[in-house]
Amino acid sequence: MAKTVFTIHEARAAGMTDHQLRDPRLKSPTPGIRIWDGSERSWFESVQAIASLPGDHYLSHTTAARLWGIWLPPHLDQDWPVHVTGRKGATGNRRRPGVAGHKAGLDPEDTTEAGPFRLTTPERTWLDLATMIRDPDQLVEAGDALLQRSDGPSRPPGVLGRNPLSSFAALDAAMSRRRRTKGITAARAARALLRAGVDSPMETKTRMIILDAGLPEPVVNEWVWLSPTLRRRPDLHYVQWKIAIQYDGEGHAGRGQLNSDIHRDEDFTAHEWAVVRAASDISTRAGQRLFLDRLRRAIASQRKRLGV
Repeated sequence: MAKTVFTIHEARAAGMTDHQLRDPRLKSPTPGIRIWDGSERSWFESVQAIASLPGDHYLSHTTAARLWGIWLPPHLDQDWPVHVTGRKGATGNRRRPGVAGHKAGLDPEDTTEAGPFRLTTPERTWLDLATMIRDPDQLVEAGDALLQRSDGPSRPPGVLGRNPLSSFAALDAAMSRRRRTKGITAARAARALLRAGVDSPMETKTRMIILDAGLPEPVVNEWVWLSPTLRRRPDLHYVQWKIAIQYDGEGHAGRGQLNSDIHRDEDFTAHEWAVVRAASDISTRAGQRLFLDRLRRAIASQRKRLGV
């Protein structure tokens, strides 16, 4: 068998005997699946093999989220278990090691096929995540992932779809079909806070920290004209106070990106804008306090200077 991950059905179709399937070098992460021990296999291959098992079921929840490239909190961004949802009344046993089986009412609009996978749509996947993600801000991060701008950073290799994965209208339609289901209250609350055009989960995290602190909401990823011939696009900004808020994470550490960031910030300061930076330490309470202190000082200073 040339494939490193395959189903029993595929093996028998290829001519493998029961004796060969008992080869000690073959491992079984879940019944019906065989993997050559020590082989270089991807998570995508393993999920594809599980998805091909018989039955009317679809990859869902965090598994579908990872396939779509939806931003997940670290404790849910895990390879296993693989989540599979079948329609109510569907045949097929999803109770197997390594697989988390669910049964739910699935409308035709809730499922799709993308590449080799049958899975829930981005909208339905986000609604399922609303039953798993307890932190409201993290649910907003996951939702913003569906609304990224088409001209933003490249999507991670191997993930399905193109940006934006969804739209506000599509999310609203999905929620209208799920009016009395688990997680819908959390989804509705998060929906009001979703914003289109976010480039990273940390940008959303920065925005939510600002909102949770009781400060006005900044504008997300829109162009700012600094002069009739010069425009820049900060991650977040307050146009009324001329404050740009930039998240400088690990992706900004390269020499080329660092130089670009320096020139960008020089352009802002040359046109009487204040630049407030956020970094990865905003994931800690101490880092959040320091960032908010810088932002509040910038607001006070700019309001005094501009007289607004």
